[in-house]
Amino acid sequence: MSSREEILGRLQLAAKEQKRQANNAMIQPVLPEFNKEYLGDKVKKFMELIDILHGQAMEVSSLKEVKQYIDKKYPGQRVFINIEDAEYNNPEEWQNSDPHDLEDIEFALFHGTLAVAENGAIWFTEEQMGQRVAPYICQQMGVLIKKETILHTMAEAYEILKDPTLGFGGFIAGPSKTADIEQSLVTGAHGPRGLVVFIL
Repeated sequence: MSSREEILGRLQLAAKEQKRQANNAMIQPVLPEFNKEYLGDKVKKFMELIDILHGQAMEVSSLKEVKQYIDKKYPGQRVFINIEDAEYNNPEEWQNSDPHDLEDIEFALFHGTLAVAENGAIWFTEEQMGQRVAPYICQQMGVLIKKETILHTMAEAYEILKDPTLGFGGFIAGPSKTADIEQSLVTGAHGPRGLVVFIL
């Protein structure tokens, strides 16, 4: 065998191996069934986590209760509501505003897709945000979550969110906070100073 043939043979073997590895990489691993028993009541656990994360969670029976809370807590202040119920929304302001014009929002209410009991995280899509900047620029943030969309674990959440066509979205857990400086926890450092979750 000539050196030329030897080199070409090695290249062919390397190409086959590379192709084999690429095919193996496309095979998704089978995840084990994660233990959910330690969480107990997922709604109760989720509410506990929100409290630990310096937020507030409350169960409500109707949107009317949520509106009453907002009217009582933020009278005469700039409030934005972007939820599935059109009766309470002011979507024209969300959609038409320059993001810089949202800087004086005192309270913003959003509808979350799902919530996770083990860490208090809530998933939002871009449509639910109204504008990408909205959940991060408001002073106080409210989230409406349907009780049946609360999941035990992040593994369950990722099973639902693995569709690559879902587009932009993000998990938010509690109000903004940091402990980088002198190991002192500061709430509201980079975003909302407070979070209230309404569980419907």
